[in-house]
Amino acid sequence: MFIFAVIAVQLFKGKFFYCTDSSMDTEKECQGYYIDYARDKKEVKKREWKRHEFHYDNVCWALLTLFTVSTGEGWPQVLQHSVDVTEEDMGPSRGNRMEMSIFYVVYFVVFPFFFVNIFVALIIITFQEQGDKMMEECSLEKNERACIDFTISAKPLTRYMPQNRQTFQYRLWHFVASPSFEYTVMVMIALNTVVLMMKYYSAPAAYDTVLKHLNTAFTVLFSLECILKIMAFGFVNYFRDTWNIFDFITVLGSITEIIVDLQSINTFNMSFLKLFRAARLIKLLRQGYTIRILLWTFVQSFKALPYVCLLIAMLFFIYAIIGMQVFGNIKLNDENHINQHNNFKTFSGALMLLFRSATGESWQEIMLSCLGGQECEPDSSMAPMTMSPDHEGGCGTDFAYCYFVSFIFFSSFLMLNLFVAVIMDNFEYLTRDSSILGPHHLDEFVRVWGEYDRAACGRIHYTAMYEMLTHMSPPLGLGKKCPRGMAYKVWNKHLLYFIQLNLA
Repeated sequence: MFIFAVIAVQLFKGKFFYCTDSSMDTEKECQGYYIDYARDKKEVKKREWKRHEFHYDNVCWALLTLFTVSTGEGWPQVLQHSVDVTEEDMGPSRGNRMEMSIFYVVYFVVFPFFFVNIFVALIIITFQEQGDKMMEECSLEKNERACIDFTISAKPLTRYMPQNRQTFQYRLWHFVASPSFEYTVMVMIALNTVVLMMKYYSAPAAYDTVLKHLNTAFTVLFSLECILKIMAFGFVNYFRDTWNIFDFITVLGSITEIIVDLQSINTFNMSFLKLFRAARLIKLLRQGYTIRILLWTFVQSFKALPYVCLLIAMLFFIYAIIGMQVFGNIKLNDENHINQHNNFKTFSGALMLLFRSATGESWQEIMLSCLGGQECEPDSSMAPMTMSPDHEGGCGTDFAYCYFVSFIFFSSFLMLNLFVAVIMDNFEYLTRDSSILGPHHLDEFVRVWGEYDRAACGRIHYTAMYEMLTHMSPPLGLGKKCPRGMAYKVWNKHLLYFIQLNLA
């Protein structure tokens, strides 16, 4: 950034001045008064020779301007001022130096797109190295410890299956538990999603009627799915499965929405019931091994995120307190960015302002609104250190430059990237050698085991082990490469036990 700052000073120093009367080009001409026709009214104003808030007159200001540009905020205005430059101490001419835009293209490629991402990578690497140092004293690797912890806490999944295979309930259970039935339901969800996507504003009445009938038909089909599963599993066993509870709630919500629509009940807004239609999409997340691995990584990341959130909360707390003391007495002005919705007068208001700044939304304008020379609130109970005795133009301080730049650096460039570091650390399982066993593989083992031990007894017959290995891909099973004959240890009564296999 320093190199670009030096280049920018050579290109733009002394060229970011302008006259409030755009018809005047030099400071000498910018004298007297002029008529401003803005805002649908004529107003006589005094001509003033000013400099843009962000400029390149020296290296320090160039660094601040380039830092602001690198955050992606306010850079179009800086670019516009740069292509309008003429000569030193001369006013702008629109589009006079269009080639100056190349400077910003190169800067964006080199710094925000390249070096900032390198900085993020260094944060991630440092985060992972610190985690590895904590594990050096242990005899087991991080992955081995995670596998053992999972194995100790893992339990077989309970899957209901009727005992008497000659009954209608068993045949119905075999039908609803079959992969073909599950795939049919997935296709129905996908088609229902397409129908939901076809709705648009100001559609013909006949078109809306067709979509409404299609949604009703899908609701009937999903209701039939729930009824069949309740008949197959039994009322109690049906609600033992979390996904079945989710299905039942979505169907119940969809039926309620249809009834409300037919009865034309307008007592209160029931439009939120339409969310139950789209909620069925969540069921697609349970399908597919890759999606389950992604969900596993997402859940595992939440274990470390509270510590990162606590660190960020401490940062916001410290800066909010400082902001209240330094900028809390600035008078609210709807014409700038310190107004009734955006200020440091209260702790909650300061937190909201800092959160907005952390997202990058016009943070540089908020910074400019906190500089010295701002009007003070005469009736404020706060007494910031920057307030002058007469309360006239004495609020605000140039400390705002250090305050906001440091906050943006710590929050946007450092703290928030810790979230990325935590998630990337868990995604290591996805990019590592697939032949190494990990905790996410053991979670797949628990799921597949449940297909053969539906009563969750913790044991299966040795003949089922071969079929189970063919349904699990390496490194957990053998998949399609499973040989026809295998030799494996069995325990008493020709049974294989969940705990022993999990620790194997």
